[in-house]
Amino acid sequence: MKITDILTFYDKILIIFVVLLALALLVIPFYYFASESDAELLLKVQLDNELIKTVPVADSYEKPIVFEVEGLIGTHIIEVNQGRVRVLEAPADDPLKICEKTGWIDREGPIIVCVPNSLSLWLESTDSDIDGMSW
Repeated sequence: MKITDILTFYDKILIIFVVLLALALLVIPFYYFASESDAELLLKVQLDNELIKTVPVADSYEKPIVFEVEGLIGTHIIEVNQGRVRVLEAPADDPLKICEKTGWIDREGPIIVCVPNSLSLWLESTDSDIDGMSW
């Protein structure tokens, strides 16, 4: 007994339809959710409730951007490289160095915070749908 003896014409049509539907459902999310906007990510650096620096992250693809921020307990060294941001070095007076241990952030949402130095770093898009955050 062959498989062709069991399957009818309509069974074959149903199988072809299900396979085509499965392929379409695999491709559709890539088409609709592809990010082709002209939005640019900006690094915002805040010290003591004052925005002290804004850096376009796109500038870091050719060569890394490294700068220092002087705070209450010492100097932080910030690195922007390949569209990502991190605290390269925290001051020696920071006991836990949590902001340094946070690592890289590369999208909107995560924030690097150094409480002893009152320093905050985050990425913000020029074309964002987010209208507010709380933490």
